[in-house]
Amino acid sequence: MSKPISVIVIGGSHAGLAVSQKLLRQSPRAAITLINPSDEYYFNIAAPRFLVKPDSLPSSKYVYSIPAAFHEYPAGAFTFVKGLVTNIDYSTKSVLVATSADQTADATSSYSFDYLVIASGSTTPATLGQSGVKLPFKPTAFEDTRKAIQEAQETLKAARRIVIGGAGPLGVEIAGELAEAPGSKKVTLVSRTKVLLEEATKPVQKQAMSLLQRKDVDILAEVTVDNAEYETDSKTWKVKLSTGRVITADAYIATTGTIPNNEFIPKSCLNPQGWVQVDEQLRVVEDGVSRSDTYAVGDITCHPYRLLSRVSLQGETVASNLAAAIAKKNHVSTYSAEAQKKMMVVPVGQSTGTGHLGGWTLFGCLVWFFKGKDFLTYEAPKFLRGQMT
Repeated sequence: MSKPISVIVIGGSHAGLAVSQKLLRQSPRAAITLINPSDEYYFNIAAPRFLVKPDSLPSSKYVYSIPAAFHEYPAGAFTFVKGLVTNIDYSTKSVLVATSADQTADATSSYSFDYLVIASGSTTPATLGQSGVKLPFKPTAFEDTRKAIQEAQETLKAARRIVIGGAGPLGVEIAGELAEAPGSKKVTLVSRTKVLLEEATKPVQKQAMSLLQRKDVDILAEVTVDNAEYETDSKTWKVKLSTGRVITADAYIATTGTIPNNEFIPKSCLNPQGWVQVDEQLRVVEDGVSRSDTYAVGDITCHPYRLLSRVSLQGETVASNLAAAIAKKNHVSTYSAEAQKKMMVVPVGQSTGTGHLGGWTLFGCLVWFFKGKDFLTYEAPKFLRGQMT
């Protein structure tokens, strides 16, 4: 039998799982090592629902075992490593992995590769606790995800006055959930622009505004949050706005800002904003030249519209190209972000919402059916197993 080809996949979220599962089904010679600082797959898309309404979804709907999702493959085809990649060394074609948060020498290991897939994704200021209350909108390295979720749920349950900074999909979704949460909560949504959902069509923007206003959400348009500080004595947040107004709140939620998980990636592979440069085959571009041994997929790439709906096609493109390279075939798959229809589906509370598919505006009942009823958790097992098309 031919020698196995070592493929290291960095990142065990939607994109890394898509490539791993799809490649294993396409190439019997691929020996995948998936490296991720948690052995659990976190379906964070549903965070606005379960962080605000803990009883609405059991954890079994949004936290899954990664190793268990690969049990059907033969021995040697798949290896899971719980760790954080800290360095890529192309001179030895290896990655350095920290197996604990302290990253001491005795807690690091090296893994060699023939091919490398970077699917490390991104994080947010709220996830890191850098601004506002700490809410796990994304996974965090070596953190107990279930504990972080529970602490966030308790924080939001206790809060009565809540300010949300940012009126993109996440800000609108969590505002809608909080407006329906048990207890009397005063919710204020701060929007930098005159409209909500700046990237959406005008009908969708108007519908989002109307739905939140009906739920008594106070919307401050053309305003930004200049600063938010937590006062330990009063256990409140002082949120200073660009208008000069200061709002006292029990919780300030930051829903703006996306930070690439790129600390281990050579600077020569990044654009000025810190995202990985890729070509149309999703090969990593280093100093203007596409590498034949490294691909990138998902949020970490320079492609705009970092949406879950884009992951499956990107994963299929990378898996197909890797399978062809391993088999020494000339087949090439390409990816175009512009070729995919723009889609936005935004639940606004439990029973309605807004959104669009291309130029078509979605009725609230359709938003409920496709996403609002359980925030897509019914699709989580498909993403886990790379079965989305």
